[in-house]
Amino acid sequence: MTNDLIIGMAGSGGDGIVSAGESLIGASAREGYYAILTKSFGSQIRGGESSCRLRVATTPVLNPGGTLDVAVVLNWEDFLRFGDELPVGPDTVVIYETKTKIEPAAIPLKVRPAIVLAVPMADLAMKAAGTLQAKNNVVLGLLAGWFGLGRQAILEGIRRKFGKKGAEILLGNERAYTAGFEYAEQHPLGQEKRLAPPAMTGGKREVTDGNEVCASAALFAGCKFFGGYPITPATEIMQHLQKEIWKHGGSLLQAEDEIAGIAAAVGASYAGRKAMTATSGPGLSLKAEVLGLASVVELPLVCVNVQRGGPSTGLPTKSEQADLFAAAFSAHGDTVRPILAPISVEDVFGVTVEAFNIAEEFQTPVIVLSDQEIAQRKDVIDPVDTSRFHLVDRLQPTEQQLVDYTRFQMTESGVSPISHPGMKGGSYLAAGIEHNERGAPSSSGEMHARMNDKRLHKLDPLKQRRSLFVQEGDADATVGLISWGSIAGVALEAVRAARAQGVSVKLLIPKLVYPVAEDVYHDFFASLRHCLVVEQSHQGQLHRIIRMWASVPENFAAMAKSGANPITPDEVLRKIIQLTHASASAASVGTVPTH
Repeated sequence: MTNDLIIGMAGSGGDGIVSAGESLIGASAREGYYAILTKSFGSQIRGGESSCRLRVATTPVLNPGGTLDVAVVLNWEDFLRFGDELPVGPDTVVIYETKTKIEPAAIPLKVRPAIVLAVPMADLAMKAAGTLQAKNNVVLGLLAGWFGLGRQAILEGIRRKFGKKGAEILLGNERAYTAGFEYAEQHPLGQEKRLAPPAMTGGKREVTDGNEVCASAALFAGCKFFGGYPITPATEIMQHLQKEIWKHGGSLLQAEDEIAGIAAAVGASYAGRKAMTATSGPGLSLKAEVLGLASVVELPLVCVNVQRGGPSTGLPTKSEQADLFAAAFSAHGDTVRPILAPISVEDVFGVTVEAFNIAEEFQTPVIVLSDQEIAQRKDVIDPVDTSRFHLVDRLQPTEQQLVDYTRFQMTESGVSPISHPGMKGGSYLAAGIEHNERGAPSSSGEMHARMNDKRLHKLDPLKQRRSLFVQEGDADATVGLISWGSIAGVALEAVRAARAQGVSVKLLIPKLVYPVAEDVYHDFFASLRHCLVVEQSHQGQLHRIIRMWASVPENFAAMAKSGANPITPDEVLRKIIQLTHASASAASVGTVPTH
């Protein structure tokens, strides 16, 4: 038996591949397993190839995993289009549609898999249900029969899904599922790959995705206005809020474009409401000017950017971590705005709440850099314990301060009380032009310098918040890794595997990726001879930003790939072991770490 099973499936649009994956993760959650489901599509509006990969395990999983244990192929042409997203190895079980008319010995893969099975999935579907649309349920039956994925839980899911579509349709899909299950029983694998029973059954784990968690966290944090425009892969945040924000006394505007969406959110913040917008790379470019407005008038705002492959339209349905430069530097003038990044679907909740807290406390726009994988993958997670979160509201002026209100008053912290329309004595001008302490326009170089210092100095305490960093491993290790966003789960699994083998290594995961917390990095680098930054961007953007601000070890390198080119735990593990050998060799000749 196995405690960890990775299944990859691919076919054409309409084959129901993604639907099958969603049925499997739902059944896994009901049975007490942990799981991650990632989905991948071509960028066509309709049709084209689609795939999903499901990782099911008896313990929490950190990433979608590497080489497949099981590959399901309905169409070879579509399967091969996904390349390294669905890697097949020598131990993979390959199940493919007989109608492809390829003999098992001639399947078009570079690696010869352990077991290759040609299954008449289309014929089984037609015989059982009278329609090819039932092929996905045949697949579910095969997987349940061969690999121990909950037979009854999957069947219950089919009944929930098709129960309202009529008895005949439901019966046909049930028969298709049973046909697949019976085929598996009649054709044993000859090799045991069944999933071990879950450690917990009958629990309350839920299946959700990063976008839904982001919307829920925003509501919990007190968001009362959302202004946005649809864009893949961020649209679901707006869709979830559209259904729920009204129940919490808030409102939502689907604007005519990205600029209007963020401008409305800034207006709502000026009116005293916690406000939010969401977008992806191309939309972040359009929002840049209004983000600058929010900075200069010191208004709280949360802007979620769900990263996808770029530049321009790029790879709208694939994940990447290449918007960090845009988030940090697409600001005119001397502007610093905090950038946070969640590392998992579950972590999106805490990071989103923290973004609202930071925006309110420091009166600044905050960018949350999610990415397509976290935003749209499905995870099985434990219920969020909201009691551990503290909510922050903006500093408001006292009655005494409103007697002679000075909106941008120079204070020791750099944060000055903020009023809202309707507050007696609290009127002030919030314009994009530089201003004095009262908000009146000023072209004075001296005043401009003072205001720049105010806006930047107030963020200094943020860099000391070590709670915004995750560190794991041996404190005195000479080999270290840094990773962020969805790739952090890959690095974390690799580090744990290395330490299980007796390798001394440590990992730093910044959830605050900008501004750079120099002291945190200085302490992390103190023992290191080698440090590797693992991220999914062609240039290694975090690697470069850290070099700009922190004194780094001599051997400070990037392990970076463009989007849609997966980084796997095994790949990172091999690199850790390689660096450990290099560090040991350096130590044997007396090399001293350089900082």
